[in-house]
Amino acid sequence: MKRKIAALMAVIIAAGAIPSVTFTAFAESETASSQSQTADNSNNKASEEEQMKNALALVKSRIDIPEEYSNFSYSTGEDRGMKTYFFSWTEPSGNKSYSADVEGGIITSYYAPYDYSGKPAISSQKPSYFVNKALSWVYSVNPSMKGFLTKSGVSLSINSSNVSVQFKRSFGGIPVANNSVWVTVDKLTGEIISYNGSWWQDAEFVSAADALSQDEIKEIYCGEVTIKPWYHIYKDTTTGKKKTCIVYGPQSSYVYDALTGKHSSMDDDYNKFMDTDKYDHGTSMSGEGGVIEEVECEEDLAVETAIPATGVNFTEEELAAAADLSTMLTSEQFKALAVKDKYMGVTDKYMVQNFNISRNEGAECGYAISCNMVINNKTDNRSVNITADAKSGKIMSFYAYDYNEKESKTELNVKKANTLANSVLKYYFGDISGEYKADTDNTAPVSSGAKYKQTSRNMKYNRYVNNIQVSNNNINITVNSAGKVTSVNCSHDRDVDFGDGLIINKETALKLLCEQQDMTLRYNGFVDLESKPHTYLQYSMDNWTLNGVTGKLCDYNGEPVTKKEEQPENCPYTDISKSPYKKEIEALYEHNVRLYEGKEFKPTEKMTYGEFERLLDIITGYGYEPMPLEDGTVEEVIAEGKTGESAAPEGGAYFTRMTLAKAFTRAARVDNCAKYTSIFKSPFTDVSAKDKDLGYAALAYGMGAINCGKDGKFYPNAYVTREYAYHCAYNYIKNSMES
Repeated sequence: MKRKIAALMAVIIAAGAIPSVTFTAFAESETASSQSQTADNSNNKASEEEQMKNALALVKSRIDIPEEYSNFSYSTGEDRGMKTYFFSWTEPSGNKSYSADVEGGIITSYYAPYDYSGKPAISSQKPSYFVNKALSWVYSVNPSMKGFLTKSGVSLSINSSNVSVQFKRSFGGIPVANNSVWVTVDKLTGEIISYNGSWWQDAEFVSAADALSQDEIKEIYCGEVTIKPWYHIYKDTTTGKKKTCIVYGPQSSYVYDALTGKHSSMDDDYNKFMDTDKYDHGTSMSGEGGVIEEVECEEDLAVETAIPATGVNFTEEELAAAADLSTMLTSEQFKALAVKDKYMGVTDKYMVQNFNISRNEGAECGYAISCNMVINNKTDNRSVNITADAKSGKIMSFYAYDYNEKESKTELNVKKANTLANSVLKYYFGDISGEYKADTDNTAPVSSGAKYKQTSRNMKYNRYVNNIQVSNNNINITVNSAGKVTSVNCSHDRDVDFGDGLIINKETALKLLCEQQDMTLRYNGFVDLESKPHTYLQYSMDNWTLNGVTGKLCDYNGEPVTKKEEQPENCPYTDISKSPYKKEIEALYEHNVRLYEGKEFKPTEKMTYGEFERLLDIITGYGYEPMPLEDGTVEEVIAEGKTGESAAPEGGAYFTRMTLAKAFTRAARVDNCAKYTSIFKSPFTDVSAKDKDLGYAALAYGMGAINCGKDGKFYPNAYVTREYAYHCAYNYIKNSMES
């Protein structure tokens, strides 16, 4: 038998809570006494304590915090109705700490102590190892994410001692916007250093099985999109002269409901949900405001409170902190005090946002509340930023800003303003004014509201040639209602050949666009002011530019563009199997040392100055200064990094082994020591004690960058091959790690 009862819900945790959360419910008479009210307040305080314990238990049951990190501190907050906790555990010296943040039922961030060496380093592990390591850790910390993460990138480089891995959320193989996870892994130990996640909790997604096809959605898009040709002016890198191209681009951008083909309602829905009048202004949070809700329940329903994750032990300091938090004001209690304040102007219709409690030396109790009191509806748009003592509610500071409030001035007379601006245009730019047309917005009626008067306007004039608008060529003149000109500026390219302006028509352009580019299908959405996610399955056309003459997808300069294929993580070179330095070449590639694209490395080809300078630039990470040629100059072809025989000026543009030794000493910034040849002993049988470059060879050998063959010789005048250069670079890094 069911019956309606009035139940006071003690919320264990905020929206998106841990799955094992349960609630306490009890009957309340219609004539509640002051004694029962006192009991309710006691339960509310206990609820605060239990909520913090639950968040602590969530972290400690999934992340190991070493016992020696015994100094515990915390702060807590509430944003859009969802509880947040920020915990840290510090060692007694205070130099190192672990920290973790909890939002609702998700651990949203984690940081572990980390010593940064700053040295270049190479890991023996491949990128896939770090991806799997990071993914396994995230799933153990937040099991609800399991199966919904897709790798979107891994950054393994020589100059960072850690590896960054990013995952994006997907549902049914379709990406979810604004939901990502970032993990940092120690490159040498495999330990997780940090983690940050952005995740919509309790989000629901419609199935994409009934989504419109590409042909169907493209037909809708082409039927309503407005496109326009533009002249683009750019500078030719070879001649330095200005050139033009004509490109088509969209004038409007549409996002479609993927199931219906209609414009997505997401933006309109967002504006509706941002109207604070649609909410109950923070008074419905059960267990904190004493609000009575009617619920249907079984007569013999047995419910009990419970802490998720059994077997978790709390330190005395953690328990004391949780108990202390229970004595502090909740967001509802503090709002009640704020409404009574004489000067802040906060009413019952205001909502509490970004409610946080954190340590503050200026607060009487040692902790302070910081929050925003906001109202945003058809008539009011106001925010009050407040700081107050967390226990007494005593105001420490507040800042109010009314977005609608404007100084009262004379309203702009549009006709007079345009007449003035047109006169200014001719006065300053009479020689070119004939090429410019006034923007339609110049003559638009003034935009006025109940508390606002438009008193100034920026008058814009756009350049047209062959009836085609010229990009980035415009004149702006700002005038106000007092008849004053407040700003004038002009962007105008002179001495440009615009050609005849003949282009393909718009229908052909759209047809060619659809043949070259598909529309993107994804889930999008937002979180409302009560932390509820709203999701939408959408189609949209990615940004595009089409050459107005050829109809090909192009860049700003009208040059054809093709989607660049993502380089493989593992080394793709097919011609290094017989190289004695195969492992070194592979390791450097996997650490993003990628001088050569494609599947050929050409290991025995001679390396140019330009190539080796780029290699050292990547290795050092600080912008290696190009090394001069023997005659003291740096050839242009070398600076540009060109390869092959055409890159070799007379005298040779290729590295010799001795020049390579000089480059490594320069990279290590010890080349000034090389001139003291008398202090060095030659490590090679073919470099004599009298050789003027002995110091470079000895230093590079000592750093482990170069070595000798089985015959003890260095062959200082031999050219450096690509494979040998990579071998030496690898040794240089490995030895610097250990020294």
